[in-house]
Amino acid sequence: MSFSIGNRLRLTVFGASHGQLVGSTIEGLPAGIRVDSARIAEWMDRRRPSLSDITTQRKEDDSFSIVSGLMGDRTDGSPLTFLIANKDPISSHYDELKERPRPGHADLTLFLKYGEYRNYSGGGFLSGRMTAPLVAAGSVCLSILTNAGVNVNGWVQSIGSIKTSQIADSPEATYSAKTRIPDPVKDHEAEELIKKLISEGDSVGGSIHVSIHGIPGGIGEPFFDSVESVLSHAIFSIPAIKAIEFGAGFDLSSMKGSEAVDTIFYDGKNFRTKTNNNGGILGGITNGMPVDFRVAVKPTSSIRKELETVNLQSREKEVIRVKGRHDPCIAIRALPVIQCMSAFSILDLMMSSGNRSVLERLFP
Repeated sequence: MSFSIGNRLRLTVFGASHGQLVGSTIEGLPAGIRVDSARIAEWMDRRRPSLSDITTQRKEDDSFSIVSGLMGDRTDGSPLTFLIANKDPISSHYDELKERPRPGHADLTLFLKYGEYRNYSGGGFLSGRMTAPLVAAGSVCLSILTNAGVNVNGWVQSIGSIKTSQIADSPEATYSAKTRIPDPVKDHEAEELIKKLISEGDSVGGSIHVSIHGIPGGIGEPFFDSVESVLSHAIFSIPAIKAIEFGAGFDLSSMKGSEAVDTIFYDGKNFRTKTNNNGGILGGITNGMPVDFRVAVKPTSSIRKELETVNLQSREKEVIRVKGRHDPCIAIRALPVIQCMSAFSILDLMMSSGNRSVLERLFP
């Protein structure tokens, strides 16, 4: 089913942007895992709307309830289910868009697939609102990995043409920055760019860098369940993600073989490589180096500029100016979603490995 993902772990989402609620269910967690509601709330707060004056002004506090899967604060072995109420939908903003799809948005594809009975308000179940339950479930996976010594670090690397080479070494370094760029100078430049675009009724794209440390070698499968395949499946399930590259990525296409190889050495305890051009993955399997990748987030399609479209009924050209509340830069709030979905995928891969020492490390 297209609303579920995973192998040993299974994550399902439900609800819609302007419905009563959105939610998720995660199956496959063993009994006895402590679920820290405060930690979940912290990650939900990193993703929630109206974070600042450069994010969407939809007023949602993203408070959640866990309605199954717990005995006290421990998992009981049954599916863990999260419910998140939609408290501030304004469906009237989308009435005039029912027959006039927004260019670059999923309005057209929703119509082509579901026709008259599609859920078009706010993008329905294709809205970025659906990422709230992904964070709720994924934050539990993050906590399990953190306790096992696996750190899923991430930061916004670029917004528009503004890019940093600085690496964030902690969530605090990233989430203390307004744009999630862990570089005070670039953070300020990006903030000013976004404010300028807001005044012009426009938006901007960005890129996100994720570096996952502490994953043991030997995780993943060749071919169809490779680490790249599993991560890409999860990441591309997040709205607005249009590209992903591992390690040196597209730069590998211009390298010589002598430049691209990652020379192997033994540090007295583990095998390591002097470079990480392959992003910690070879043959679909982790090699013990950090799993390193970057994703591209497209600019928000819902902008206040006048746009041409076609009426779905008359087939005539029309002009629209989108109303509603939308992020001028999706990358800022997409970052915690990408971290949480990465954590879900890595935990699923580690649990699926069949390696007893790996499972004991996850669930001591």
